[in-house]
Amino acid sequence: MYKPLIKENLKNLDALRGIAACYVLIHHCRWLLWEGFETGYSKHPETYNWFNKIFVYLMSAFKFGNEAVLFFFVLSGFVIHYSVSRRIQKEGKFSITEYLVKRIRRIYPPLLIALLVTWLLDTAGMKLGYPVYFSQTAYPSINENIHPHLDPTTLLGNLFFVQKIYTPVWGTDGALWSLMYEWWFYMLYVPLLFLFRKNKYITTAGVFLLWILSLLYGNYMPLLAHKVLNLFIIWYAGMLLADVLIEKTFDIRAGLVFLFAVAFSGAALAFSVIGKEVILTALITAFLYLVLTTRIFNALLHLEKLGAFSYTLYAVHMPLICLISGWLMHRNQGRLPAHFGYAFAGTLLALALGWVLHLAGEKPFTKK
Repeated sequence: MYKPLIKENLKNLDALRGIAACYVLIHHCRWLLWEGFETGYSKHPETYNWFNKIFVYLMSAFKFGNEAVLFFFVLSGFVIHYSVSRRIQKEGKFSITEYLVKRIRRIYPPLLIALLVTWLLDTAGMKLGYPVYFSQTAYPSINENIHPHLDPTTLLGNLFFVQKIYTPVWGTDGALWSLMYEWWFYMLYVPLLFLFRKNKYITTAGVFLLWILSLLYGNYMPLLAHKVLNLFIIWYAGMLLADVLIEKTFDIRAGLVFLFAVAFSGAALAFSVIGKEVILTALITAFLYLVLTTRIFNALLHLEKLGAFSYTLYAVHMPLICLISGWLMHRNQGRLPAHFGYAFAGTLLALALGWVLHLAGEKPFTKK
């Protein structure tokens, strides 16, 4: 492998992280700040001019929010294992304490800010009586998915990363569901790394077997373990990619066999959500390999700064977008607009909020 090229291309990953966060943001703005296709455009397309009709179809490219989160998982697995492996090469050991402290410093400051921002904005929205907070809108998808819970039990559940398992997510910040997985992936990595360094092939086979057992017999497992193991295979694909690129001791052919096994299993389970997700995982991993080993994607370097505040942006944007959505419906007889002007405005406001909160609550804890 060309290590100098890979090291240079690591900056592309920051750009991709930022692009993925912006994609999720636009996905939510499209959902909450526009009347929608099924509940709006399909019922009265004649009211749309040609300009707005073009945007209806252009913005349909942003309907894959969950798929963007899968990209975060693969990328996270790569970044964690790459950084840990480099440090082990340099220092000759793995410090669990140092690893956990870094993960806490990375995860908690933006999370605490997101919890506070959500409480402030949700409390304001509910006091103003906006229908989005009470499942009383004209939009079924909003009523089904927005249920603000601001009680102490929910707060503790989000602080200890069991949201969407044993408690709801905090308030309207639905994006926090993925942090539960991210945290437990971090925790699983600690024992897994020791096994991986002893025998990478047996460990990989074991991870694959655990995934299959979780899919087949998950009802007999604790719910948290079942949910985390279902998606850990996605994070692990990124970890394997890092090992292929930095260590060279994991045969790339074995890595390809693993990816094909995952993709084949996904194809066999294609009728299920998890099947489609693992197929996409194989494609994402292959894409990241190209990003890191070629110069094809060097134009991404111009967007590197987006990655700096991508986590804070991801964690704080939902309550702001929900508040704007409630305000729009309140002033427009319960309806959302038939144009994307407010979706674009919401995107810009969320970017500004994410950047400011990143400077205040994330950067001081993550700068080198």
